[in-house]
Amino acid sequence: MNILIVDDEPLARSRLRRLLAECAVNAVVTEAASAEQARQLAASLQPDLVLLDISMPGESGLQLAEAFASSALPPALIFVTAYPEHALAAFNVHPVDYLLKPVSLSQLQRACQLNRLQQQPPKLPLVSYQQAGLQKTVPLTEVLFFAAEDKYVRMQLTEQNILLDKSLHQLEAAYPQLLRIHRQTLINPLYLTAIRQPATGPALAELENGKYKLPISRRALSAVKHVLQS
Repeated sequence: MNILIVDDEPLARSRLRRLLAECAVNAVVTEAASAEQARQLAASLQPDLVLLDISMPGESGLQLAEAFASSALPPALIFVTAYPEHALAAFNVHPVDYLLKPVSLSQLQRACQLNRLQQQPPKLPLVSYQQAGLQKTVPLTEVLFFAAEDKYVRMQLTEQNILLDKSLHQLEAAYPQLLRIHRQTLINPLYLTAIRQPATGPALAELENGKYKLPISRRALSAVKHVLQS
């Protein structure tokens, strides 16, 4: 990890470097005394994180942050400043945090932790099930729909279906992104492609471009239409 400290005050840069060491951040830390120097260093270093003062001679930290934010590989930004009045403008570039000098160790630790959390890819929700005595999981994104059948629920995947010993109510509570289209059916809206209204009978939700046609209750029809149009 590459961290760039940008501040025109040598003591402020030294303090941040020391606090980063106390945070046990595994990184190569580089310092810049101006926005111009920071631009030059960033071109070669491609920093992952920039600790950035706002009030500096010449180009301000806000102007530099806007340039970083519009770059091809924008670094994460943490503002470190003595001026609280710039906070509103600073958050236009979506920084990790906005810290006021003098920064404490706990404040910097929290900001670094926030940065780590934001860099982590979002966890895909998984559906667990038993098969041949083994506990297995499948990403929810691979599930087309769940349909209640007798004492079980059928989980329909793109290439197979699996019986679950769970209720639709349990699944609906665990995965709020699912859409109930009938008292016996929950669908994954990712696979909803159309709504068809036969001459007789209920409207049908088409999944996978018509591969599956599932009845929609009158009560759920408006919600299904809204999801399809959004």
